[in-house]
Amino acid sequence: MSDHFNENQEFGIHQFEWFLPSPPKPVFSIIVSNEKGFCLNSKLCEYIPKQLTVGISSDGKNIGLLEIAEKGYHVPKNGKIKGPELVCSIETRGISLPANYIVEKKGDLWFATLVPTKPVPFTPRKTPKKPRKNGLRAMLPKKDIK
Repeated sequence: MSDHFNENQEFGIHQFEWFLPSPPKPVFSIIVSNEKGFCLNSKLCEYIPKQLTVGISSDGKNIGLLEIAEKGYHVPKNGKIKGPELVCSIETRGISLPANYIVEKKGDLWFATLVPTKPVPFTPRKTPKKPRKNGLRAMLPKKDIK
């Protein structure tokens, strides 16, 4: 095998097609929670307008964000939009908080879609229902009787 390789050493760098990894796509997301309200991640804050109006679908699984010239929600640098009515509106639509949304731009609209939460699997108990009673006295520290 090595003899065959040594015979064909007429390789040039121009004979190869070179590849570089593509840059990662930025992930835009919104997390809605009772404590912090609407939290836009830092990548989304870089691109989104600073004055917004927020629309929520009837089932709460989609959120729309549109730029508005005045009297909209202000997006600060930290990305936390203060709006308890928004959080309440998500909750009343049956979405359990905290909720995570993935955002993509569709024309002028920033469209957020709910990421379904994975149900926590039931784990069986590792301890017996009736704890052991025999031998516990031997494990307790002994007291000196005077």
